[in-house]
Amino acid sequence: MKTITKTFFTIGAVAGFSFTTAQAATLTWDDGAGDDFWSSGANWDGGVAPVNGDSVILMTTAQSRLDYAWTIESGQSLTTTATSLGDELIIDPSGTLTLATGGTMDIQFMRPRFSSGGNFVIEAGASLNTDHYGLGTVSLNIDYVADASSVTTWNNLVGNYNIEADNLTVDLSAYAVAGASSLTLVDYTGGSLIDTYASETITGTALIGGLTLGDDPFGDASNLNKGQYFIDYSTGSNITLLLHVPEPSSTALLGLGGLALMLRRKRS
Repeated sequence: MKTITKTFFTIGAVAGFSFTTAQAATLTWDDGAGDDFWSSGANWDGGVAPVNGDSVILMTTAQSRLDYAWTIESGQSLTTTATSLGDELIIDPSGTLTLATGGTMDIQFMRPRFSSGGNFVIEAGASLNTDHYGLGTVSLNIDYVADASSVTTWNNLVGNYNIEADNLTVDLSAYAVAGASSLTLVDYTGGSLIDTYASETITGTALIGGLTLGDDPFGDASNLNKGQYFIDYSTGSNITLLLHVPEPSSTALLGLGGLALMLRRKRS
């Protein structure tokens, strides 16, 4: 009886795995609904909108509007056949696009449009390429999530990279590097940078000594005081986050100095 039960369980597990695997699909946009929204099943060749775990191919179209939360998971991709600025992916105000670790995004044109507040989350260890990005008058919330030593670099390969209305956040919760270092957020070699982010926020810094916004007019991390960061736009090809985090030994010395000061005050 035990053997039969075990066999049944194994068959069920295999069947479950096959069912899960079968759910992953590659869906192609065909604009069949004519309303431009990702959530409309008729806009896809299979009649069903993409879900997490699917890959997506955007065919040449005037525009497609991501209007819900969708993740490009590890091993999956978002690509396009588009060849002109008229063919675009729009992050709708109600949309959140997450490029997860191991995912690939390689498209021609992306921008926020119509209103404000859409979200783009970029995890470390992904691949991200666009030819053109941005509108300039409508904001996107761009959130980078670092791993222990890096972020995914956004490569904008051809035209404008327009971020004048966008809000940047870099999450360093998993970042483990001390001392002076840099993280390349964007490489716009071959294109042009339009303006700077409307806002810049660094989060998750408690484990690396805490960071405050620093002043680095020369684009050189060595000019930063310890415990500061700076978004450097000055290179002509990259947007870089420069960090100057106290070394563990320096942090320890600061802690000992503070303790000595407290003891001195207590004795007096």
